[in-house]
Amino acid sequence: MWFKFKSDSPEEIERKRRAEAAIAALQNGEVMPRAKHRIEHHMASGAKLFSTDMTVKEHILIEECGIQPLGQVMGSCFYRIGFWNTNVSNRYTGEIYAIAEAHRDARQKAVDRMKKEAVLYGADGIVSVRIKSSRPDYSSDLVEFTAIGTAVKVHNWEKEDLDDEPFTSELSGQEFWQLIHSGYRPVSIVFGICAYYVNTDYSTRNLTSRSVWFNQGNQEVRQWTQGFYEARERAMIGMQKDIEDHGADGCVGMSVDCDIDDIEYEISNTSYLDLLITMTALGSSVKKMKRAHKVIERKPLTMLNLSNKSFVKIGGSRTDELRGTIDDEDFMNDYD
Repeated sequence: MWFKFKSDSPEEIERKRRAEAAIAALQNGEVMPRAKHRIEHHMASGAKLFSTDMTVKEHILIEECGIQPLGQVMGSCFYRIGFWNTNVSNRYTGEIYAIAEAHRDARQKAVDRMKKEAVLYGADGIVSVRIKSSRPDYSSDLVEFTAIGTAVKVHNWEKEDLDDEPFTSELSGQEFWQLIHSGYRPVSIVFGICAYYVNTDYSTRNLTSRSVWFNQGNQEVRQWTQGFYEARERAMIGMQKDIEDHGADGCVGMSVDCDIDDIEYEISNTSYLDLLITMTALGSSVKKMKRAHKVIERKPLTMLNLSNKSFVKIGGSRTDELRGTIDDEDFMNDYD
């Protein structure tokens, strides 16, 4: 008996072709085809439209730094961690390199893909980058890293202050304005991570046991404290190396996050408690500009207050913008 299979519709064939093209682009380190087509069509049209998730205040301050927003860009990577140290008998105290390397590689791929979208815009940098990353844990073998920002064009900067590839910065518009005003420029988002496993020894096991027989009063669990310090130092060393690799002078806006997983297991009817300490450091590397960029200062605006029929001036200073509020002292009555 012959079976007759229904052939794919033209729509299904086109869907499969697009999916294969997208996978091929990822493998070759290229921008996704649909995103590439959208950006190229936008640039070829000559339209002055731009897209950004920055607030109005951030957008105004960014423009004062000689920055022209072009469009929102994104890079993402889902990464599977291979087999690592899941055998109870092989557990030891030390860094789990598989987790750290997976996060570094996922981060690099995501940021590189975001930069390549920015290059299609002809951008000099990416500002207001938001980072989303999955939480490393003992049970999961999948990590995810996504970076979203606004591609921008730089005007009136020295050529020496522009690198061959777009700069990246996770600073807000207010922080970016302050940075440029102080004579520094962003270089790149820098990253350091360490996943450190603490295999609890006999003495620590007695201290952390809930059994009344091992209750020894208030004491520091030194092995766990030592593991926490070790994880921090290794993450900071990784970040410092990232700063040096980008030729930056330092790092600002740094955040340090720590996740601690309790690993409970049982061997021969005996319960054990280990720790997985994951320390992550993230920040924006900066470098002194060759020539400080002159930030645009807007002239005060004169307005008529219809409630009392008086003229008021709104000062040109951006201090109110940096605070995010406008105080009463920013309004000056000409008739006082």
